[in-house]
Amino acid sequence: MTLIEYYLKDMQGVADGSRVPPEGIQLTQEDPLRRAAELQEQIQAMGVPEFVRRCAEQDGEEIPEAVYAAYKPEDLLTVLQSMTAQEEKPAPEAPDPAEPPKIDEPDGPRSAYEVLLDCCCLDENLLYYLIDVLKRGAEEEFQKLALVTARKAFTQADFLYWFATKQDRAPQEELICVTLMDACFDRLAAEGQKELIAALLCGDQTTFELFRCDAPELMHLPDATFAWYEMNYLQGYYPIRYMLKFNGVAFPKEKET
Repeated sequence: MTLIEYYLKDMQGVADGSRVPPEGIQLTQEDPLRRAAELQEQIQAMGVPEFVRRCAEQDGEEIPEAVYAAYKPEDLLTVLQSMTAQEEKPAPEAPDPAEPPKIDEPDGPRSAYEVLLDCCCLDENLLYYLIDVLKRGAEEEFQKLALVTARKAFTQADFLYWFATKQDRAPQEELICVTLMDACFDRLAAEGQKELIAALLCGDQTTFELFRCDAPELMHLPDATFAWYEMNYLQGYYPIRYMLKFNGVAFPKEKET
C-alpha cells in the first residue's frame, strides 16, 4: 500500500467514527459536515505522513520508512488517475450509468458527497482533477473517484443536483448569504476581476472586509461580517461550487428520474 492509500483508509475511519482518532486529533463536533471540516483542519496542521504514522502506531502496525519517503502531495491524484486507467472487476457498488445507485448506508448520500469534497480539498491537483472530470462529463472516472474518496458510488448528476440545491435545504441565513455572495461573484466575473474572486473564495478576511464596504450587494447589510461569510458560505463548500460554475460545469435544475 502507498502512504496515500493508508491515509484514505484512516481518514475515512476517523470521519465516520469506525476508528478512534489517533493522538493529536481531537474531534468535538457531532454534525458530519463540521466534524469533517474539523478533522481536515487538524490533519493539515499535522501533515498527512504524521497522521498515517500515528494511526499505524495506534493499530500496532509498523509501516516501512520507504513508504513515507516515497510520499509526495500529488500522490493522491496519481493513484486516482491510475485506477481510472486500469481494467478492474466491477465492484458491487459500481452501477451501470443507466441505473443510478441508491445510497442506503447510515450516513446517507449527503455526507458521502461532502467526504468526496473534503478529500478533494486536501490536494489542489485533486480539486482540479474533479473539475476536469465534471467538465468532460467523464462518468466512469467520476464514479471511481467517488468510490476511492467516499467509499460510495453515485453519479455526477446526483452529485451536481445535490450541490446545485444545497442552499435550498439550508437555514434561511445561509440561503441569504449564498444568494448574495453568488450575485457578487457573478458581477465580479462579468467585470473580469478574477484575482479578487480568487482571494474571496480562498477566505482572505482582509480582502472580504474591504470588499464588503464597497459592494452594493453587501454595504447596507450590517450582518454581512466575515464571520457571517465564513459560517454560511466558506464552510458550506460554496467556494468549490462557484469554482465549478466559473470553469463551465453545468448544474442541473431538476433531479433526473
